[in-house]
Amino acid sequence: MDFSQKKVLVTGSTSGIGAATALAFAGAGADVMITGRDAARGEAVRADAERAGARAAFMAADIRQPDVCETLIAETHATLGGLDVLVNNAGVSYRFGALETSDEHWQSALDVNVNAVFFLSRAAGRLMRDARSGTIVNNASELGLFAEPGKFSYCVTKAAMVQMTRNFALDLAPYGVRVNAVAPGDTRTPLRETRMAEMGMDLDRAFALMALRTPLGRVATPDEIARTILFLASDDASFVTGAILSVDGGTAATGPPDTDLEPAIG
Repeated sequence: MDFSQKKVLVTGSTSGIGAATALAFAGAGADVMITGRDAARGEAVRADAERAGARAAFMAADIRQPDVCETLIAETHATLGGLDVLVNNAGVSYRFGALETSDEHWQSALDVNVNAVFFLSRAAGRLMRDARSGTIVNNASELGLFAEPGKFSYCVTKAAMVQMTRNFALDLAPYGVRVNAVAPGDTRTPLRETRMAEMGMDLDRAFALMALRTPLGRVATPDEIARTILFLASDDASFVTGAILSVDGGTAATGPPDTDLEPAIG
């Protein structure tokens, strides 16, 4: 896939799937804006993107604030000289059921997984509408397609992202702008490893259990999710809009994950 001369913004691109996606775009020739709250990690990803031959920039941003979302889109457009692709990758996840979810955690999930996606997509969509071209790819989740106990705010907000993808797709289709989402299954990211380690889990055992509930018999890598995002953003997917593409090793074909494994997995 060739993204030469394309201008790309990837949110939450300082680690994990976001970093893999930004670097994949860079390797395919795109100019990339990297963003997140950790400046040190962001600058490291920016340097990696430049080593891949791309023109890259980093902007520290807390997208929980609506005005920051507007500014991020405007700064990306000004710095890169346009905006062809927006990847809404940033997200938060909390392990609480409905009755245990605090006001703070509920609002945080809404702010990042729903509100920021709306504000960023609206601002980018207006630019893309005027240019009559562009594409938006949202990083949803398999848990936006079915529920799982103990992850109330994550499931609900990712489901909202799924529906937002479809509605944005319909509203922007008359202008030639495409909007799609990926719905990843279990993926081995540094952030997930850190959180599991903090909970005292044996990482190899936990990921082995995840593999047991996945038809392909393993978990995904960030690069695999990134390549799917690039496909949806590419001309190879030129007639695809409003789609939610499961990237889960077959989990969606079998139904929800085996929740009996959850206590051991985390």
